[in-house]
Amino acid sequence: MSASPLTLVVGQLLPPTVTNLTLLVVSFMLLLLGAEIFTNGVEWLGHRLGVSESATGSILAAVGTALPETMIPVIAILQAMTGSGSQEAADAVGVGAILGAPFMLSTIAMFLVGSSVLYFQSRRSFGAEMHFNEKATQRDLSFFLVGYTLAFLAAIITNELFGIAIGIILVLLYLVYLVRSLRSGELVESEELEELHLGEIVEGIGDRLASGGTGNHADNPNTALVVLQTLGALGIIIAGAHMFVGQTTWVSEEILNIPAAVIALLIAPLATELPEKFNSIIWISRDKDTLALGNISGAMAFQGTLPVTLGILFTSWDLSLAWGTTGFLNAFSAILAIVSGGILYLRARNVNEGNMSPYPFLVGGIFYVLFIAVLLYHVFVIGVTAAGAGH
Repeated sequence: MSASPLTLVVGQLLPPTVTNLTLLVVSFMLLLLGAEIFTNGVEWLGHRLGVSESATGSILAAVGTALPETMIPVIAILQAMTGSGSQEAADAVGVGAILGAPFMLSTIAMFLVGSSVLYFQSRRSFGAEMHFNEKATQRDLSFFLVGYTLAFLAAIITNELFGIAIGIILVLLYLVYLVRSLRSGELVESEELEELHLGEIVEGIGDRLASGGTGNHADNPNTALVVLQTLGALGIIIAGAHMFVGQTTWVSEEILNIPAAVIALLIAPLATELPEKFNSIIWISRDKDTLALGNISGAMAFQGTLPVTLGILFTSWDLSLAWGTTGFLNAFSAILAIVSGGILYLRARNVNEGNMSPYPFLVGGIFYVLFIAVLLYHVFVIGVTAAGAGH
């Protein structure tokens, strides 16, 4: 991974260890800052585009924050296709990144949603209950379950034509999902939105430079200002995620001495999913449960259809039921993601007027710990590596 300008500047001033630890903290702060600015901007963007609250979370926020982890397999596959990288690297990096995203979203991200509800219950108007658009959640999870199960079958049934057919179906499936999402839900009223952060800055500068003021840019911002803030925040998130992956990899290899297999299958995907988690935690604390849940379930619908299509068509798509192989770890993560998503889908079908206990979301944490246990057993006992089977 090439060094960023910030890495080069800091590296000239501090010792290597201090440099990396400093950049780790800086990257984490960038993710937090980007998440705060992005959630504020994307709510206004959905309002300006006339998009429902559920679609704002499921499409605008979900796809936007999914870019960091989605770019990892895309770059690996493009490098293999252009000859600047190997197919082996595309298989190892691509498959791991593509499968890691939906697994993290359906387990640890959902666990954090439930935990956040319990943690913030004293300040929430809904208390320890989640209040969200259950139809939107059912829609998101149903598309994820259908798409991801088809992707799993494409790995089990190793037929090229079958894989191509599944890839086409998955692309069409996400297009149908977009249409249905954009047609559903209720619009967010501007009175329910916080002032646009960039608008507040513009007003502050304007008040200093012009005694007559510069207009109402915070409470009623124009679309260009909203887009500028949202894209700027997305840039901060991508930069922070890129830096965070690099620094967590360094800590894992140099300080904790964790094998590359753990980094490829667990640590890097966990780091790239931080934007979704931070966004949802912020929204949960502000009683915006539909946005919080839609941010994750919408990302699941996206990750379970389009990125997996790239994996099916352009990588080995190594999911195997053979114990003691990387393929088994990949398949096990997919199975846990499907089971976790299925539990939440069934629970969402039986909610009472959009009110739901946060405890079903905590099941994802159990699945996450289970996967870590199996992963560590494969790495330290069997000796499996990111490249294949154990010794």
